[in-house]
Amino acid sequence: MLHFPIVLILLTTTFVLVGRLNPYFEKPVIIRSLLGSSVLFTLAAIMAGYLLFISDTYTGDLAKNHFYGALITGGGITLSFILYEWMSTKGRPPGLIFFLFLGLTNFSLAYTSHMGGSLTHGSDYLSEPLASLFPPKMEQKNPEDMLLYDDIVATVLETKCVNCHNENKSKGDLLLDSHKALLAEGKSGQKAVVPGSPEGSELMVRIQLPEEHDDRMPPEGKPGLTENELAVLTFWIEKGASQEIKQGEIEDDVILTKLEEMMPDIQQAQFKILEEKAAFEAAQKELESIASNLGVSVAPDRQMNEKYFEMKMKFPPPPFGTEELQAFSPYFPYFSRISLASTNVSDDDLFYLAKMSQLRELVLQKTAISGEGLPYLKDLPYLEVLNLSFTPMEDAHLLHLLEFKSLKKVYLFGTPVKKEIVAAFQKHKPEIAIILEEGPSN
Repeated sequence: MLHFPIVLILLTTTFVLVGRLNPYFEKPVIIRSLLGSSVLFTLAAIMAGYLLFISDTYTGDLAKNHFYGALITGGGITLSFILYEWMSTKGRPPGLIFFLFLGLTNFSLAYTSHMGGSLTHGSDYLSEPLASLFPPKMEQKNPEDMLLYDDIVATVLETKCVNCHNENKSKGDLLLDSHKALLAEGKSGQKAVVPGSPEGSELMVRIQLPEEHDDRMPPEGKPGLTENELAVLTFWIEKGASQEIKQGEIEDDVILTKLEEMMPDIQQAQFKILEEKAAFEAAQKELESIASNLGVSVAPDRQMNEKYFEMKMKFPPPPFGTEELQAFSPYFPYFSRISLASTNVSDDDLFYLAKMSQLRELVLQKTAISGEGLPYLKDLPYLEVLNLSFTPMEDAHLLHLLEFKSLKKVYLFGTPVKKEIVAAFQKHKPEIAIILEEGPSN
């Protein structure tokens, strides 16, 4: 019902235009039938869309613009049909006014279709594939001028290690996100890299531990360094771990061969890093604009090495419910921490929060959450902290948390959940800590 009117309107326009160019194709009976069918099916689609619109299945500016665009499209094709019929009764061909209304219909159809695509697939459903066809230009260095650390080693570490070893998340007290950090002494007294001594460098020790060892880098389930990457990293440390070494200064044929083999992967990794940075900056600009209009705070999440965003309510909290939450829907996958303390969100809104696939921490303190909507969140792969303090959380709904995959902490201070229910829950799921304190609101 949704797509058939689109086809009919485009087909009608094609017949009208081709008929103007070639009288052989000017068939009034066919055009009249197509116009009438277009009106009928467009109005049916508008009615179906209206029912969805008033049911709050889709909300926000995108949904409103999509619906209003559909109304203009329906009005345009209806007037086109009336004008065509009127001109036919006069025995005259379609005039300028008819073509103006038909053109308006097609422009409105294109706009409405774009709004519908944005609602279904996200606002970047067109820009993302186009970006892959026209990627940002990246300066290509002459291989001999490439710096061994800046262009090769740092790229390897960025793709394989930095996610867990940065200034906001220094797993094992190792910082690997800059040359200075690599050479600095950590809290443990060990250095990630000891110039001239691969065997004394904690980085190399961790990389070469057995796969089942707890301190192995990267941890189980993440891709480790390749043989070529390991050899180049070892060579770089042996030669003093300098930032100044250029590929053209290397005389070791084995290392040069390995660098040549690595180059396609290095260039691809560098492009991906550049592309992700550009996408993040564009998302940040748009998110800050949306947040400013709604009176909330959105900023890069420092705990996630600023690769995702966190949202917080300002004080006093602004009105914030389903419609405001939906305004961020194209960027749901960019959020890692969300605080909706003292807002109007309900259990039904957890359906939308479940689309935040990178969510680590969710604060629902002082909201009307009873727990009925918690099953929506059970498949979030990284959700570790859930704050439900001062909510009307019901005993039975607490059991939904047993199905959560990665949950570690749940705050239940000020809820009506009975102590015996909490005790039973902890007995069956000891890895989830039930904390009877208020917990952080941001």
